Amino acid sequence: SYIQQQTGADMLLWQGSCLVHDEFKGIELDLLRREHPKAKILVHPESPANVVAQADVVGSTSQLIAAAQQLDANEFIVATDNGILHKMRMAAPGKMFIEAPTAGNSATCKSCAHCPWMAMNALTNLAEVLETGRNEIHVDADIGRRAVTCINRMLDFAAQQKANVRPAADLAKESALFSGVGPA
Repeated sequence: SYIQQQTGADMLLWQGSCLVHDEFKGIELDLLRREHPKAKILVHPESPANVVAQADVVGSTSQLIAAAQQLDANEFIVATDNGILHKMRMAAPGKMFIEAPTAGNSATCKSCAHCPWMAMNALTNLAEVLETGRNEIHVDADIGRRAVTCINRMLDFAAQQKANVRPAADLAKESALFSGVGPA
């Protein structure tokens, strides 16, 4: 719904959520922010509204990595899959990245922001499927045709929007990323 609010796009949303982003807790994030008052908070837009509201930057994982590189801060609290932290550390050496909390103080896992399904998506796994044909997925022909129609519509839409997309050379100047998303 964050993307819908920001773009004003008419979107058909269903009752579903990302198991990682949905687990971030606003009250726990606020407590962690108090422990690290100079930290900038980087949040994926699929997180709950009370987490997004506390963000200094809301964006895709690539936008969050760019923000970590470009912002004049040494400490960041990150609310997205923890698999991205390694990429952030590589992109911004010398900066500290803290996982946003996904559960309360009495929970056995205070920060388990890990998606097992995303972890399966690796180039080596894709190459293996292409080379060996193992794990091939078969779908009903009618479903396949309808799926191709949807994919083509998405690709056509993306091609139409391409003219409106420009690279973010300087995130500090990208007001859409920084306005109205919480305290700085």
